[in-house]
Amino acid sequence: MQLENNNVHSGAQVPLVAIISNPLSTTNAGGMDAIREIVNQSANVVHFELNGIETVDEALELFARANPSMLIINGGDGTIGAVLASILYKKPFSIVPPIAFLPGGKTNMTAADLGSKGKPIKVLKRLLKMAREGRICESMQSRNLIEMDIGDGELPRVGTFFGTAGVVKGIFWCRENAYSMGLPNTVAHIVSTFKLLTAALGIGKSKDLLVSDPMSINVPGHGRMAGQYSAVLTTTLDRLLLGVRPYSSEGSGGLRFAAVEAGGKNFIRAVKGLFTGAFGDKTIVGTHVRKSDEVRVEGTDPVTLDGEIYHPIAGKPVILRGDKALSFVAL
Repeated sequence: MQLENNNVHSGAQVPLVAIISNPLSTTNAGGMDAIREIVNQSANVVHFELNGIETVDEALELFARANPSMLIINGGDGTIGAVLASILYKKPFSIVPPIAFLPGGKTNMTAADLGSKGKPIKVLKRLLKMAREGRICESMQSRNLIEMDIGDGELPRVGTFFGTAGVVKGIFWCRENAYSMGLPNTVAHIVSTFKLLTAALGIGKSKDLLVSDPMSINVPGHGRMAGQYSAVLTTTLDRLLLGVRPYSSEGSGGLRFAAVEAGGKNFIRAVKGLFTGAFGDKTIVGTHVRKSDEVRVEGTDPVTLDGEIYHPIAGKPVILRGDKALSFVAL
């Protein structure tokens, strides 16, 4: 399912661009008219607005018949995950086109990692200009994906960022407090990060924000660890919120894994490592960093994949695999 360059056209003929939009995503809820206007003014652009996430398969089946040179996903991280899962498991495309994102959700971490930042309409104009000028191939990057199996008998969920322990508790706190205050996304994330730092220091009423239930983590080829953790994450992105990189670039495997043991001193040492560049490159007491194609997490804490929350099934590990990749368009 890798991209073949001969599927990306250039020259006088304007290549076909397909856009799939979730009008209910946070940013799109008030900005779809501008997207529709640009689509109506553009040559060789087809647009499908989802009527519920269950219509993703229908949209991709229609697009596959048209053989687009670029597929643009306009929605949040949850929408992106649903589209990527359909591409991997339903296989609508014989040749998968390069994929681009509009930041149509609340967090937009996956889109931001590929340079799709700012207002969706401005990003869309840049992507369409790139297609008209035949520059899609020049901007393609390969990204591995996370396939998460929670043992419920369903197809694995697909995304780019997995977290548990304080990661999920931080998401809940941000949604219930920072977002509810109407703060801009970046400001809300900074406020939430500060809240986690104060919790790690034992300040305030939410001192348990960074303490997980007991859990066991197995990274094949790198051993097993068990205990309580302040943060556990696995990602295939280069950068996360606020531009942090809590992992190592060394080693092999599609998944970048990091776990920080519970305890204020452990968390502060890890945060210091992020700001000094030591995280992943030097030994930090209480911090574990690995690269692998598989991670297994056993515990009772809720987990998140690209902002969607899931509850582990008793007695079954959450299995993450990262050996599949697709081609994406970076700005």
